[in-house]
Amino acid sequence: MPESPPRSQSADGAAMPIDPKHYKAFIKQVAQRAAHLADHGKRLLDRHGKRLSEPVREELAQQFMALQQASAAFKAQGRGHTTATPQDTALLHAVDHFGAGIDTHLGQYRKSVAREYVEAIAWAVVLTLIIRAFVFEAFQIPTGSMIPTLQIHDHLFVNKFIYGLKIPFTRIKFFDIRAPKPGEIVVFEYPYDDDPDSSGKDLIKRVIGVPGDRVRLKDNQLYVDDKPIARKVISKDADCGQESAFARRCEVARECLGGVVYATQHHVPLPAGQEGNDTPDWPLATFDAGRFGPHARVYSLPENDKNFPNFEVPAGHVLVMGDNRDNSKDGRFFGLVPLEVIKGKAGVFWWAYKDVRYLPDWGRLFRFVHEDAPGGSCKNI
Repeated sequence: MPESPPRSQSADGAAMPIDPKHYKAFIKQVAQRAAHLADHGKRLLDRHGKRLSEPVREELAQQFMALQQASAAFKAQGRGHTTATPQDTALLHAVDHFGAGIDTHLGQYRKSVAREYVEAIAWAVVLTLIIRAFVFEAFQIPTGSMIPTLQIHDHLFVNKFIYGLKIPFTRIKFFDIRAPKPGEIVVFEYPYDDDPDSSGKDLIKRVIGVPGDRVRLKDNQLYVDDKPIARKVISKDADCGQESAFARRCEVARECLGGVVYATQHHVPLPAGQEGNDTPDWPLATFDAGRFGPHARVYSLPENDKNFPNFEVPAGHVLVMGDNRDNSKDGRFFGLVPLEVIKGKAGVFWWAYKDVRYLPDWGRLFRFVHEDAPGGSCKNI
C-alpha cells in the first residue's frame, strides 16, 4: 500500500501534511468542506434548530459564526502558501468543531450522499421537463419539404414560449403571448385524422397567411392582399438538394414576407417528351369545398400547384407552406392549421447538414433559423 504523506501537528493537534504539494491539496479540500458546511449547516440550523435546547442552539450558532470568521480570514490571506498558517489552523479548527456539533445534534436530519445525488438528479429531470414543456424543445427535420432552408435531419431548438404556454399534453393554452406572424417557421401537430402518415405527428412549415390575409399563388408568385411579395430568382438551374428519381433541377428564389428573408425552390420543367410528375397529362388537383373551405384540396403531386385560389384566412387559423414548393405536402393540400395545434417557432440550429449525404454544415451551427430583412424592410432584398 502507498505510504501516507508525512504530517505535522498544528497548534490544536490536527494533522497537516508537511510536503508542500500535499499541503496545497489538503488545505484546498478544507476550504471546500468549510464552504459546504457553512451552507448545509446553516440550512439545518434554520430548519431544525427550534427542536434543540437553547444552550445547544446557542453553541452551534457560535460555532457557525466562528466558521464564518475563519473562512473570511483564510480568504483574506490569499492562496499559494505551502505551509500551515494561523489562518489555516483556525479554519481547520472551526470546520472540525462545527462539523462535530452538527453531527451530534442535527445528524439525523443530514442527507446522505446518495440522497443528495438522487435529489439533484430528480431536480434536473424536473427542470428538463419544465423547459421542454414550456420553453424549448429539440426538433429534428423529418423530410425535405423545407429545403433549401432546412435540410433533412437538421436539428434545431423550437421556442415554445413565444406563442404562449399550454397545459402539457393538451392543446389548452393558459397564457397567451402572441400569434404566429407571416414568414415565421412553426412546428405544429398535424390537426386532422385523415392521413395515417401525418396524424399525430409534428410537422414544420412556414406561415404564409394569418387571419384576415387574402392569399393567392400564381405561377409560383405569392400574393398577399392582392400584392406580390418581394421575390428575386437567384438561380434557374440549381441542385434541388435531395435525391430525385428524375435527377430534377430547381429554380431557387429569394423571398421576403413579414420582414423575414428566406429561399424557396421549384422544379425546373422537364424537356419536352421526358416523363415526369409535371407533364401536362398529370391529373390536376381538385377542390374539396365541403371540408375546410375552398382552400383545401384532394392531394395530388404539387408540381401542378403553381396556382392557388385567392383565399382569406379565417380567424383562429394560419395557412402554411413548405419552402420546397414542389415537394411539400402542406396547407395547399391538408388545409388550414388551427392556432391551438402550433407548438412553437423554429429557433436555433444546434446541428445542421448540407444535403442528404449528411455532411455537417459548420457554417449554420448555432445560428438562428430566421433571417431578418435588411433594415426590416422587404424592399431591400
